[in-house]
This record gives sequence, C-alpha cells and structure tokens, in this order.
Amino acid sequence: MEGTSAAANSSSLPPPSRRLSQIRRRKKRTREDMFSEIMESSRSDRAHVNEWKETVSKYRKEVSEHEERRDQREERRDARDERWRQEDQRMKDATLGLLRRLVEVQERLLENRLPLQPLFHPPPSPCSVSSSPRRVRTRGARLRTPSHSTPVDSPSKRLSFF
Repeated sequence: MEGTSAAANSSSLPPPSRRLSQIRRRKKRTREDMFSEIMESSRSDRAHVNEWKETVSKYRKEVSEHEERRDQREERRDARDERWRQEDQRMKDATLGLLRRLVEVQERLLENRLPLQPLFHPPPSPCSVSSSPRRVRTRGARLRTPSHSTPVDSPSKRLSFF
C-alpha cells in the first residue's frame, strides 16, 4: 500500500522538465516587487503595532480613571474621618467643660455648707442606763423591746413605729 501511495504522489507531480519550464515562465520578481512586498508587510505590521498601542493607551486611561476614582474615595473617607475626629474631640471637650463646672459648683457648695448634723439622736450609752432592756414607746402603739442587737428574721420580731 505504501508503494502505491508513493507512486500516486509521484504521478500527480509534473515531470521535472515540466516543472522547470513552469518556473521559467513565472514572472520574475524585480527589486521593486520585493520592495513593495516589504512595504506591504511593514504596513501590516505597523497596523498591528498601532492597534496594540491603542489597546495599551485605552488600558492606561482606564487604569488612570480607576486610580482617580479610588483617590477621590480615599479623600472623601479621610475628610469624613477627620470630621468624625473633630466631632469626637468637640464632644470630649464639651463633656470635660461640663465636668469642670460641676466640680466647681460642688466645691462652692461644700465651702458654704454647714457641718452635717445627725438626723437622729443616738440612744444613751449602756453605762448610763440600768441593765434592764429598754422599752420604746410609740404613738398609740404598744411597747416593744428593741431588736437592734439581734438580727431580724421574721416580721414578728421587727419594731412597728407607725
């Protein structure tokens, strides 16, 4: 089979003498033809280079616009953060001023205040009274023994003053 395909291929080619005559009949390339081919190739290459340059230029422009938008966002964020810091500082200063005024008012009140007076009179000391338990008299109520020396566990052990 290999021999037949090789034979078929060789039979489809023209004989060498015919090929040689075809080559001779072909138009000969002149220097001008070669120059025009080179120029056409360079135009094609230049078109590809120009297309590439346009693509790179568009990409750079998009990157530049993206960076500008990012910078603007950062500037807005920085401005907002600065406003927050200023507002926070203003609130701290106002609170500090308020606390200072409160301390001043408290100091003035303490300077003009009379010494504290007891709201009740303490019971006489046990030395001056007899050793028997003391009875407390209340308005219209019956007398009860004070339970201040023992813990109060139930309502029946508490004093009723009203």
